[in-house]
Amino acid sequence: MKLITVSVIFWTFFSVWGINVEIPHPSQKKAEGSITGTVVLSPKNAAVRFGGGLYGRPAPSSGAQTSNDSVLVVLMSSQPVSASPQTEPIMLDQKDQRFSPNLLPIRRQQVVRFRNSDPVYHNVFSLSDTKKFDVGRRPMGEHLDVTFDKSGLVDVFCDIHSNMHAVIYVMPDRALSWTKIQSGASFNFEQLSPGSYELKIHARGYDEVSMSVEVSSDEQANVGTITLNS
Repeated sequence: MKLITVSVIFWTFFSVWGINVEIPHPSQKKAEGSITGTVVLSPKNAAVRFGGGLYGRPAPSSGAQTSNDSVLVVLMSSQPVSASPQTEPIMLDQKDQRFSPNLLPIRRQQVVRFRNSDPVYHNVFSLSDTKKFDVGRRPMGEHLDVTFDKSGLVDVFCDIHSNMHAVIYVMPDRALSWTKIQSGASFNFEQLSPGSYELKIHARGYDEVSMSVEVSSDEQANVGTITLNS
């Protein structure tokens, strides 16, 4: 910390007083920490998948396999965060009989646009408690906008194609930030004020993992390798 001497002249007494004023040096930065870690997805047991039919029906699959699904890592604050959804609708496309993306994180009150980009009909729906909807049978080029006003997970299916499945992750109000990574990759949240945080790690078809993390000044909190099991 540098001390800068400021001379204040009191002409009434014709004398000069030296006053030391403590001013932060420009190069001094706020103490901040970070959180880092790695996420690995265990081989997924895909012997049964769900979808097709309004209430879902089992369909055979190829058994256990290594997953290449995206992993969502959410950083939670101890207090609600003041944040607004995007002004424009976020696209959840149907292309090549798949949802793109198949894991979509959004804020509450976000509008999601369900568009059919396939030359076949799709009928996208959800029976999740967080949001129930049915966009109906839509040909190529048509879309429908849906607003998500409640936090939680929304499983999205196509009533015509049983292999199609996506998850919309509607963020809790305490969600500070998030990132999507692949299995085996690392995540890093930087410029965090010292304090208590919570991590939530989610991937389609896997058990969600939550953990508390303490962040100290100018230190990196490494949570190591986190494995998600299906």
